[in-house]
Order: sequence, then structure tokens, then C-alpha cells
Amino acid sequence: MYRFCQVVVGPWLFFLYHFHPKRCTVRSRTFLAVANHTQNLDPALMVLGLNRHFRFVANSTLGKGFFGHIFKNLFGLILREKGAKGDTVIAQIEENLKAGVSVGLFPEGNRSWDGVSEFISKRTARMAKESGAALVTYRFTGGYLLKPRWAATKRKGPMHGELMHEFSPEQLASMTEDEIYKAMCDDLYVDAYEEQARSGDKYPGERLAEGMQYAAYLCPCCHRFGTIETSGDDISCSCGLKATYNEYGRIVGEKLPFDTLRDWNRFQKEWMAANSSSLRAKTADPIVTDCHFTVTRIAGGVSSVLSEDAMLSLFGDRLEILFPDGEKTVYSLSEITGMGTFLAKSIYFNCGSDLRYQLIAQHAVSVLKYYALWRVLTGREYL
Repeated sequence: MYRFCQVVVGPWLFFLYHFHPKRCTVRSRTFLAVANHTQNLDPALMVLGLNRHFRFVANSTLGKGFFGHIFKNLFGLILREKGAKGDTVIAQIEENLKAGVSVGLFPEGNRSWDGVSEFISKRTARMAKESGAALVTYRFTGGYLLKPRWAATKRKGPMHGELMHEFSPEQLASMTEDEIYKAMCDDLYVDAYEEQARSGDKYPGERLAEGMQYAAYLCPCCHRFGTIETSGDDISCSCGLKATYNEYGRIVGEKLPFDTLRDWNRFQKEWMAANSSSLRAKTADPIVTDCHFTVTRIAGGVSSVLSEDAMLSLFGDRLEILFPDGEKTVYSLSEITGMGTFLAKSIYFNCGSDLRYQLIAQHAVSVLKYYALWRVLTGREYL
């Protein structure tokens, strides 16, 4: 199946993503391949770049439904529920590697919102050391600016892939877990703006700024949440902020103290950290609120859609879901054990190991701000 897709689908993917992988050869028979994550089809591009067969760790949504079941079996996916503990998945990865089946995964777990690589858990390094297989690190560049996670449209411009290192089992055995972790982080780290400045590549297209409000949720001028609007290449706020997003991935505006979404996101995080005390004290009125969410509740593995038009509000001490009939579900922030985002408009949160909510916005709403505020308000590191 993989060989068929390489021959039939591969040329189309090369054209669609303007993909230019650097020629390479993986010498090891069995390996754990790790890469940074920039596009939804990175797994397919990684197969094309390495020219080897391996199973992939993927989001569990890819294996749901009739077609998901077929897709899972055709490609041998190892499925993981976002936000759930990874013990079962790790066991499956180790089982495959010990059986001689190579495995690929993206240890960041998410595509970057701002063009800079996300956090990687040390557990991946421990798994690589204990697996008995080789470790392959593969890095994508150009993928973020080709189509940022928040973007409404894909741009034109190159995307590159490169095999960084191949560590044999003997090399891994002689390295400490910290040394493996550092090597992995160094190989997979990408700052899209530094790479673009180095290469000079352009990423022209239409409606370049549309969707940026998913990631730019705090106005740098008036410090209000959810007021940024985008249209075409233009970015604005009702306070008077006006800026333009260009083909170099830069934001040009007279009132902006920065020119990249990387620095905008850094500003948001620093502002929330500096104002965390006043944000926690805001319990009478919500810090942020949005309407028109589809709410799914998953309890004990059983899913049920609670509403297709609910309102979500976050206060300094709690999160509330208000349903059209007036019913309300309330959880204190301390009860929420995990939270994360999926694609551009979906957010999930867990309350313990058996209860989970997934909310999908029906219009342009930044769900990232809920995740960011939850981390800051509960004292979790977010810088």
C-alpha cells in the first residue's frame, strides 16, 4: 500500500507542497523516526523523504468511522487520543520496534501555531534509548510559511525535508537519556522566520492574513482578547490597529512593536504571565467568552453530542459551558486535568481519566486563548 501511494500519490504531493527532500539513505533495518510537525500530511512527506516503510502514530480521529477504519488498517496507524495518557501508545510503539517494524512519530504532538517548534517530552528520548532500534531525526523547513496552522489558504513557496542524524542502537546505548533528548531537540528545532531570512524564500498567495485571529488572540495595543480581525492580507482591531501580512511571513504595521507572529505570541504569553494575578481575580465576569460551539461529552469511552450551539466562558477560577436551554456545566480550573487544541477551531479538556469534552467552534474563534489562559491561571509553565 505504501509503495502504491509513493508511485501514484507521491508525485501529486511533491507538486502540492512544493516539496524538495534532500536525498538520503537510512541504513538501519528497524528505526524510530521522529520529525517536527508543520503540515497535516507530514507523515506522507516523511515517507517520501526517507523512502522507507514505517507505521505512524496518528490522532485517533483518523481511525473513526467507516473510512477511518479502512484507513487505519491500510496504513497500520497507531492511534492516540489527544490529551489522553500515552502509556498504551508507547507500549504499541515498543512492541512494533521489537518486532522489527519501524515507527514514525511527531514528538511535539501538535503543529506549531507561531512557526517555532513546540515542546518535546523527555519520554520520547527514554523510549528511543530503551527500544533497541535506531533513531532517525528528520527536519522539515518551509512548511509553516507554506500554510500556517491558522491560515485559510495555502501559499506558493518551497518546503524542504532533510535527514539530520541516524543514531544506531549501539550509539544510543552509549548516550545518556539527556544526551539523546538534547540531540533530538536540536535536530528538530525550527524557527520559520530565521529559516526564511536565511533562505530568502517567498510565500506569495491570496488572503494571506485570514485566520490569523486564531493565533493572535490578544491585541498588542489595547490588550483585549478576541478583538483581532483579518480580511485578505489585512489585520485590524477596533482600537485602531492596522497591519498587513506579506509574502515573507512578516507583519507590517506602524503600531506594532514586532513583525512576526512568533514575537506576537511571545508578547501574549509574557503579558498574561505578568497579569496573572489580576486575571485570577476576575471571577464575576468572564475573561473570554464565545458562542456557537458544538459540544461532545466522552465519558467512559462513550461519546454524546450535548449541543450544537453552546457558549463557552472562562473566568479566573472556572470554565462554564452554557447550553441553549439555560442549563450550565461548570468546572473549576483545578478540576481540569488536561487541555489542548486540535486543528484551528477545536478545543478539548479532560476532567480526570474518564471524562472529556470536545468543543468545535462554528465560526472564526480563537480556541487557543482558552488553552493559554488555562495554563497561566493554573500556574503551568507557558513561555
